[in-house]
Amino acid sequence: MKRNNNIIEGRRAKGEGRRSDTSFARFIFHPSPLALSLCILCLFISSCRTSRQIHPVALTKHTMEERVGLIVSQSIPYKTFSSNLRFGIKLGVDRESITTDAQLRIVKDKMIQLSLRIPILGTEAARINISPDQILIIDRMNKIYFAESMKNLKKHFPFDFDYYSMQSLFTNQLFIAGKQEVTPDDYADFDHWEDEFSAVLSRQDSRGIVYDFTGDYSHHILKTAVYKNNKAVNMNWDYADFGRTSNNRLFPMKMSMALTVPNNLISMNLNFSSVDIDAAFELKTDIPSKYKQIDINQVIKLIRSFR
Repeated sequence: MKRNNNIIEGRRAKGEGRRSDTSFARFIFHPSPLALSLCILCLFISSCRTSRQIHPVALTKHTMEERVGLIVSQSIPYKTFSSNLRFGIKLGVDRESITTDAQLRIVKDKMIQLSLRIPILGTEAARINISPDQILIIDRMNKIYFAESMKNLKKHFPFDFDYYSMQSLFTNQLFIAGKQEVTPDDYADFDHWEDEFSAVLSRQDSRGIVYDFTGDYSHHILKTAVYKNNKAVNMNWDYADFGRTSNNRLFPMKMSMALTVPNNLISMNLNFSSVDIDAAFELKTDIPSKYKQIDINQVIKLIRSFR
């Protein structure tokens, strides 16, 4: 595949991460926590903080297979992943950003859970559970929930993202859509190009969707870009501000995501306070019996109501 010289640059929302962007009332009443949670899915479907060097460092020479192997080697080994963070989302170019505290927990290859908290009070407003087979969103403010199989939900999104792709995006790892992990047998499936300071690994799937992974001298992924040839819809996931996890591995403490759709831009950011690896915890998956289930059409209607 020929090099694409116009690597997509995601546009960041102004004022991301400011605690003053969202009032307590706005978080509760507008938009619906469940609809907000599904918008989050559209984008993927500071201890010992270490900043990047101001001056770029030139790459060392490696073959394509060596480069892929070095990037894979930077993946953090873990059984569980947990972090408290500051979460922000902007649902359109002309919309104000919404920010709140959140908690991200992952049990590798089993479940991703993102819990959104009510400002000041700290109680849970909404929860997203993603497993290989199902997505569950619980809206505690309105006492409703949405549950759908991953297979059916993917029909409503432009990218063929599965659970393992989402898990890799959250944990700064190389991935191939539809595969649980990247193995040495997959290295030759990537195209590769580089300049003095950065290297890009690229792969196009059977649907014409391109996945670009950009790294630097440290062999960490700094950007993952997903797009089709016409680029009418594209997603960028950027990583920055690398710091140390509890097992002393470097990890991006800031992630910025942008989903470009026709005539609009949805952006999201995660600012991690710290990252704990292999901590013991249990993920809540129960649904209160009095909560009402809604379907995908009702959720889409909710989303459109605040665009």
